[in-house]
Amino acid sequence: MLVALGEIMVVLLALIGVGVAGCVLYLVRIRDQMDEILKEFSERHQITQLRDMIGGTPREPVDLFKLFKHIQKSREVEWDKPPQDVEVVEGQSDIMGSMKALCEKYYLDAFTIATDDGLVVASSMDDAAADAAKYSHAFTAGTLPDDPQVMLFGVRHKGSPLVGIIRTDRNIPEKWVESMENDAVSILKRWL
Repeated sequence: MLVALGEIMVVLLALIGVGVAGCVLYLVRIRDQMDEILKEFSERHQITQLRDMIGGTPREPVDLFKLFKHIQKSREVEWDKPPQDVEVVEGQSDIMGSMKALCEKYYLDAFTIATDDGLVVASSMDDAAADAAKYSHAFTAGTLPDDPQVMLFGVRHKGSPLVGIIRTDRNIPEKWVESMENDAVSILKRWL
């Protein structure tokens, strides 16, 4: 009888242990869901702030200078040289040559144009796939680049939203922005 009673106690304790473990697991899942909700709320708040700052949704063309200045808070001194006298379309043999010429003209390290879903349209780099995927997603989601040397902007070509990805450690002067936009559009019109 004592053996049977002992076995019943073991079974009861096992059931209680399983119940407690189940409750703990359930509470952990609730905590994870709460963390996700807080993270999503924080990201939405950041997107709203970015949209307010640049005036519109990330898929629309934005005021490049406002966006550049937001990203470049750590860059105190504007680049004081004028853009170089480089032809970005005429005399270039292909779109990559035009993109490299644009980089040379504005002293950029790299310039890439990607679709809003992350495919490379044109680039001055041989392998821009990682940048295109990462930063087009960031731009579409309305988040800022994690690299302070990367600047993003939106442009439309033949009705399609595209993302411009610039790599530079220089502070782009306000007076260059419109000229850079025009050159990027000229390159797209010439080659695509």
